[in-house]
Amino acid sequence: MGTLPPRRLLFALLLGLAAPSCGGTKTADKDAGVEGDVARAEALLAPGATLPPRPEVITLGQSLEALALKEGAGARAVELHALAAAVHERIWRVERREQDAKEALDLYRAAGKDLTLRGACDAAVRGAKLAGDLAMNAETSYAELYRVQRRGSVAGAEADGGDAPGTLCGAAVEEPLAALAPFRPPGPVLDAIDRGLAGEGAIALAVLDAGPSRVLVAPRITKIEQWGGAEAARIVVHLDRSSRFRVGDVGSSAGQGVRTYVELDGVELGGTSRDTPLGGIVSRIVAEPTTTGSRVALDLSGPAYRRVFHLLEPFRVVIDIAKHPPGSGPKGAGRAVDRIAIDAGHGGNDPGAHGPSGLKEKDVTLAVAHKLAPILARLGIQVALTRDDDRYVTLEERTARANAFGADLFVSIHCNAAESKTKRGVETYVLDTTTSDMAGRVAARENATSQAASNEVAQLLASMRLADQSTRSTRFAELLQRAGVASLGTQYGDILDGGVHRAAFYVLVGARMPAVLFETSYISHAIEEQRLGSADYQQRLADAIANAVKAYREGR
Repeated sequence: MGTLPPRRLLFALLLGLAAPSCGGTKTADKDAGVEGDVARAEALLAPGATLPPRPEVITLGQSLEALALKEGAGARAVELHALAAAVHERIWRVERREQDAKEALDLYRAAGKDLTLRGACDAAVRGAKLAGDLAMNAETSYAELYRVQRRGSVAGAEADGGDAPGTLCGAAVEEPLAALAPFRPPGPVLDAIDRGLAGEGAIALAVLDAGPSRVLVAPRITKIEQWGGAEAARIVVHLDRSSRFRVGDVGSSAGQGVRTYVELDGVELGGTSRDTPLGGIVSRIVAEPTTTGSRVALDLSGPAYRRVFHLLEPFRVVIDIAKHPPGSGPKGAGRAVDRIAIDAGHGGNDPGAHGPSGLKEKDVTLAVAHKLAPILARLGIQVALTRDDDRYVTLEERTARANAFGADLFVSIHCNAAESKTKRGVETYVLDTTTSDMAGRVAARENATSQAASNEVAQLLASMRLADQSTRSTRFAELLQRAGVASLGTQYGDILDGGVHRAAFYVLVGARMPAVLFETSYISHAIEEQRLGSADYQQRLADAIANAVKAYREGR
């Protein structure tokens, strides 16, 4: 938790290059500029203080953030990160712009990364409470405070003495947790948090499996799926239950290239194929037993970027390999759009949502994709469809195909649905680590998981956020939302603009390009179902996506 987005690191580096060197033994704490920023922040946070104009507040928060990054580690860095977080939280409390709360959450997580440091516990607790306030969900508050308690208990155990900051932090959370007891999430949700912390190395199996109600049964690998290419590959390790895992790199067994591996402690290998040759960036997959469990190793053809994360229900470990980090390939972080991956949601034995008269989501999404592809082709854009007919494609494979294709944009097409038959409108979503209750329900339906699992993944993905990629996804989503309402509105005067939202959609996780999920309309609404089934409505949706692509490519 607490990894800062590359934008912030770059901001700090640029500030550091522009700042004059401080000679001798004089520290940053004594620097007048630092103390001036700290004093201004403390004055802004004082009870009854008047909030300055927004640009001044944001600049102050960013300045404190950069100073914290320059400080590096230690209690002073914690103090500066927490102060920057409080500044962003202050303006969110007044203006209620979600992005301000998200910035504050990232900074609180950075401040609370090491709970053995002075001030880290308070920052972690404030971040947990803010997460609940943002979601407007007491269950989220409990889950985040529980996370802090579990981390605090381990930090205290690893320190010397019972009054260590980590130990005190674990104890400090007990009272607010007790107050939120009526909103305690179900056991599987808390277990998922524990397993996630174990996977990150934040808690050990000895802690995870402590307690009379826990029975440790050895997890087993059920299958390993792979999608490889010259530029990118995705390997998915499926387990029959959650497990702790660790990631590392060594020289390959052949003496050439690099080997990336995932250690699965206490996991049985099962009947999985143990040596699978591949082509492209991953030349071979080797699954083998170890003294502590199992290991899945990938032999790489050369230097590569990797990202490893897990998804829930069912539990699987996803390994993404690529020649370049997202946004740093040959095209850089610009808006060149030569290739687009179009994902028609659902398919095969997964029909998606049904309308009142029986229209299936999978049929609508494929029809829109088929109408969209030739429009994009006429614009000189290469198109890859994640499915071209009525077949089932896993969520992991959809993103893997987009990555392997080298797509510059990824659009996943869906139809929304709600228990309320009056709910209607056009909505667009981007991947993010915070979620409202509404967005959580939508993500759970599209992920085919419980809402608790989707919300938990939203938090687990916090360390994967890429600020530049998130910004570009959001910009494309705004253009798509606007184009969708405009295209439909010329014929249907009652179109409702549902806006752009953020949620943890599995199909967008790991996409190496700006990615959005387009909820075309509510198939559960009788009138919108009738429209979704018509060729005219489908064509207008396809036109909307194409118009958004053109606008994005033109830099609008």
